[in-house]
Amino acid sequence: MEQVSREINEQIRSFNRFYSEVLGLLDRSAEKTPYSIAEARMLSEIKRLGTPTASDISRELKIDPGHVSRLIRYFETHGILARERSPVDGRAYILKLTADGERILRSLEKITDAASARLLAPLSECEMPLLLHSMGVVQSLLSKAPTKVTVRPAKMGELGVVALRHMDFYGGGQGFDMSFETSLFDVMARFLKNRMSGHGQAWVADHRGVVVGSVAIDHTDRNTARLRWLLVSPGFRRRGIGRRLIEEALLFCRERRYRKVFLLTFQKIAEARELFDSVGLYLVEEETREAWGRSFTEERWELALTY
Repeated sequence: MEQVSREINEQIRSFNRFYSEVLGLLDRSAEKTPYSIAEARMLSEIKRLGTPTASDISRELKIDPGHVSRLIRYFETHGILARERSPVDGRAYILKLTADGERILRSLEKITDAASARLLAPLSECEMPLLLHSMGVVQSLLSKAPTKVTVRPAKMGELGVVALRHMDFYGGGQGFDMSFETSLFDVMARFLKNRMSGHGQAWVADHRGVVVGSVAIDHTDRNTARLRWLLVSPGFRRRGIGRRLIEEALLFCRERRYRKVFLLTFQKIAEARELFDSVGLYLVEEETREAWGRSFTEERWELALTY
């Protein structure tokens, strides 16, 4: 995205103002110590990296190498930091906290942890996972770093989250009317009965306690299973999560000795077609139909399971 709208720019500025104030509250807690914010962050980064060099610290913290060298000399003089010649590169030195350095870092962490606790105290148990999830999404999208997501069986109540995500996607994104909600809950009620009898299962993609993807296998007959409710949240797509969900679902089908798996989807969802192809599903039928307040082309994809 090369250009953004005026509204987006204003929202980013508003977030920057708010977050700068939050950071200020946390940073001011460090003012109660004899160490500057930069010094505290450097000690923390040395501990996190294990045995970094000065270059590593400069790169990770984006601090001028000359300033890093001055801080290292200061810490050495005060017995906080020790340098050892690198066993890998004889021209470089690795940095380690001394026992005093470890003690000082622990005291600094206690101060910042207390400040974080005060900041987060008003949040409820339900709001905390949402905050952590949102922080992770921002970090993942802007850094393009890998996102840690766990695929696991859905817990009690999480199908409600799955239903909400589907109504958002198909109601808001595909233009389905409110009859889609009724249909979805009717199908989910039947699925839950099948799951209780051992003939079905649902899985979610979990990112820091928040559901960011889903899939389910529903029983059709002794030889046939239906794959349902495959959906990954926008910020987590094209990261292999959809494939992991499908692979988990297909493993369940093989364990139950189903002979065939099928799913129904809609022609416009191009990303899903690529995923289905990659796991061996193939398109067998297309049908134009009227449902949920609109006309659409429904596709049937199948996979024959061999043993």
